[in-house]
Amino acid sequence: MTTDKLTIEKDSGVAWLTINQPERRNAFSLAMWQAVPAVMADCAADDAVKAIVLTGAGDKAFSAGNDISEFGELRSTPEQIAAYHATTQRAYAAISGAAKPTIAMIQGFCIGGGLEVSQLCDLQIAADNARFAVTPARLGLGYKYEDVRLLTRNVSAKHAKELLFTARVFDAHDALAMGLVNRVVPAAEVAAFTDDYARTIAANAPLSVQAAKVIVGEATKPEADADLELCRRWVEKCDNSADYREGQRAFAEKRKPAFTGQ
Repeated sequence: MTTDKLTIEKDSGVAWLTINQPERRNAFSLAMWQAVPAVMADCAADDAVKAIVLTGAGDKAFSAGNDISEFGELRSTPEQIAAYHATTQRAYAAISGAAKPTIAMIQGFCIGGGLEVSQLCDLQIAADNARFAVTPARLGLGYKYEDVRLLTRNVSAKHAKELLFTARVFDAHDALAMGLVNRVVPAAEVAAFTDDYARTIAANAPLSVQAAKVIVGEATKPEADADLELCRRWVEKCDNSADYREGQRAFAEKRKPAFTGQ
């Protein structure tokens, strides 16, 4: 399921997925992209996991995107390029489609495909040493529609244009102003801060958190495309859950609730 370049650790309801290729700024090899769906499926199947953190090994980079050193061997024909793209899209879908909340913890460079991976997560927490860029204009490349759509779902069209037109590197505070990240934390504190954030989410009622993720996703679509019946079913599922009754009892008894996801 995992490789030594993509590892997973679980503790206190939180799964930590680490992109582990620091010598290449945590660039994704094809084998790593191939492993992502299985890793995410493992987290989905594990009832003990309530939140997922994606991060890069070390403090120099979250991820620099694709491992370009492989391209000569693995992306040299139209067929290989199509297969490579299909593999990365499956990995992207596994991250964006995760039923459980996902957090990107970002240190150092977060460039290109690495930035896309961070934006596929629900939340982004950046160290103050984080650096962000979208660089196709430096390489003469076109940025695909689905990649632009992902970017504009996270930042305004004006900021998307700024990122794409300039291809410049922006610091963490610029990223916060644009909406690329939720929080900026001193580098020395970012791991502890993210762990506390993830554990806070993990301690909440899992069905309520999952419902929020689904309904926010529907609420950000054009109203005509929103699945209102799906939203209604999720609210009803929460209202009829044992966790709702446990939350009521815990409030009355002035104690922390013990949610089970049921």
